[in-house]
Amino acid sequence: MDKKKECTGGRPSLFASGGTKESRDWLAGDLHVYVEPWRARFEWPDGYPRRIKVSDALLDWDTDYPEYDPPYYVAPEVLENDRTRKPGGWADPEDIAAVGELPKESFEGPVRLDDKGRPLNPRGRSGIAGRGLLGKWGPNFAADPIVTRINDQFGDVEMLAIQRKDNGLWAIPGGMVDAGEEVSRTLVRELTEETGVTLDMSRGRLVYRGFVDDPRTTDHAWIETTVRHLHLTGAEAADLEPQAGSDARSVYWLPLTERSLQKLYAGHGYFVVSALAQTLRDEPGVLPEKILGMLGSYYK
Repeated sequence: MDKKKECTGGRPSLFASGGTKESRDWLAGDLHVYVEPWRARFEWPDGYPRRIKVSDALLDWDTDYPEYDPPYYVAPEVLENDRTRKPGGWADPEDIAAVGELPKESFEGPVRLDDKGRPLNPRGRSGIAGRGLLGKWGPNFAADPIVTRINDQFGDVEMLAIQRKDNGLWAIPGGMVDAGEEVSRTLVRELTEETGVTLDMSRGRLVYRGFVDDPRTTDHAWIETTVRHLHLTGAEAADLEPQAGSDARSVYWLPLTERSLQKLYAGHGYFVVSALAQTLRDEPGVLPEKILGMLGSYYK
């Protein structure tokens, strides 16, 4: 996660309605997250073709770019899990006409289609066509539960984090919403499956709903998530016995520092900063004052 004041379109990645980073004024108003599509433009997982570079001026689908011809890629495991062919399959069919009704709306607004009926990435051209590793055409909905505590010994804010098996990076526990599943259920299920901890995430604050900056993103498939934050008391945290689930190498109470935030997977650092800032604003005294300067440096 980079501390950038400006991103494509002049919109900051994290911003407040007013004030300066030298004061607490920025906490007084609305605190927003704008997830910049950096990894979705410049990174790709193993197996993907190399993204073609798209300049900022040509990102928008309404901008004429007749030479745009990105490589097309759909991972074999996506094709193998075609739900119309495999019982229990989690992926849409490759034939867009066989999908049925595509989502007309997402958290980012109305879903646009290209001349072949394929959904268009709301953040513009990504440099790769198809679905990549993502099962659904268009938005692939996920849920990410942020759980934090104060380390009584050191006074640090810590997050219940998992180390991903696929790339070794630390991340918020979370995952995809199953067909027909309520997001509130996904938040609880994913937390339990990946950390061994069961909590009522409906108690948590809604932090974000929208686009995720994920390297799996393509022109026709992307991830949108719902993020909720639950801050535990010392007694609540002490009762937990985290254990890594099948999708995680390990689970750990990760101290939240500038360095650890910058190294979190995908755009997770944005969500954690926003969650902590909202807690500072709404519940003075819950978090230590020493994190104020660190959080303020991420806001415009």
